[in-house]
Amino acid sequence: MPDPESLKRAKSHALRYLSYRDRSNWEISQYLKKKEHPPQVIQQTLDYLTELNYLNDQRFALQWGQYKISKKKLGKNRLYVELLNKGIDKEILENTINTLYEDNPEMELAAQCARKKWNTLKGVDEEKRKRRLVQYLQRRGFSADIIYNSLGELSKAEPFESENYFPQPSSPLDQD
Repeated sequence: MPDPESLKRAKSHALRYLSYRDRSNWEISQYLKKKEHPPQVIQQTLDYLTELNYLNDQRFALQWGQYKISKKKLGKNRLYVELLNKGIDKEILENTINTLYEDNPEMELAAQCARKKWNTLKGVDEEKRKRRLVQYLQRRGFSADIIYNSLGELSKAEPFESENYFPQPSSPLDQD
């Protein structure tokens, strides 16, 4: 049986760490290890927090995923790796990702990212522009087929985004 004072300190550390944002079991466990709490105390603290529903990997994965999709526009691959690195169980992870991307189709997210990035690459050589866009979307975690489709959509829209998008000012002689 661990020392009650040690358990109290571990609970206090964990609650303070949870006060900033929701965390996974693994994150809390690593944090408490870093604080040099014994394994038995860590396990009791995790059990206590789970019992109070302060720790819930399913809820954490859903909240983290929603945030990353809405703010960062991440693809499935990147979100999968991020949640895996947070210690989320693969079964929970796959269910969460399927749920999240039903509401937010990955193709739409990729298209939004592609349009935004494409506009920032004006004035860059066409091949270089495409290469940079592909690399950007890969870093965001989109799969090759989704990236390819996004490029196809941009190519269709490209005639409307020509270099002469802004009308040239008329000369003073043309005015009446």
